[in-house]
Amino acid sequence: MENASKALIMAGSILIAIMVISLLVMAYNNLTETMNAKNDEEAIEQVIEFNKQYDVYYRNNLYGSDILSLANKVADYNERQSKEQGYAKLDIEVTFSKTIEAYNKEKIIEKNTKYNSNNINEKTKYLQDKINYFKKQTVAGKTIPSLSGLRSKELEELFKQANITSKEEKQKIQNQIYEYLGYNSALTTLKSKTFKATKFEYDNISKRITKMIFKEN
Repeated sequence: MENASKALIMAGSILIAIMVISLLVMAYNNLTETMNAKNDEEAIEQVIEFNKQYDVYYRNNLYGSDILSLANKVADYNERQSKEQGYAKLDIEVTFSKTIEAYNKEKIIEKNTKYNSNNINEKTKYLQDKINYFKKQTVAGKTIPSLSGLRSKELEELFKQANITSKEEKQKIQNQIYEYLGYNSALTTLKSKTFKATKFEYDNISKRITKMIFKEN
């Protein structure tokens, strides 16, 4: 009889242990599901926040200055965040309907040609470097940009004050003025053009924006 009682107690203890373990497993599974749901929710929010900062560019009244800013932002993301976080790179594709030329018919932008963010940044840097170069060139204490605003008589008077008499030297300075005006005009034209967004592409897995396509109006 005593053995039977012990057997029943042992069986009861085992049953209770099984029930406790089952409850713990259920609690763990519920906790895991809750954590996974929370992580999924946070991931979705991150995607929404990421896309939101680029969705503002999906419109028909973008200026070239917006495109230049976006190209710089994309390059910064690819360099810093994409590599660190392991997401697909982001890029833009911009098609111009008209050619942009600078000094002496130098083509800066070709029409009907697709440019990505790196191309756009390279073109912008090239023009800005040219403009900065002429800002450092001086004649009689005045920079080339300052000379570009002078009338012909005012420029001649400056030449006299600086004792610049040779035609060659005068022509060299005139050419520098023309070059500066050409590059400055090209950059201004690039910034003032208008564009429309035609398509945004998304990563199939992360649902993040991976490409933004624009065309000149």
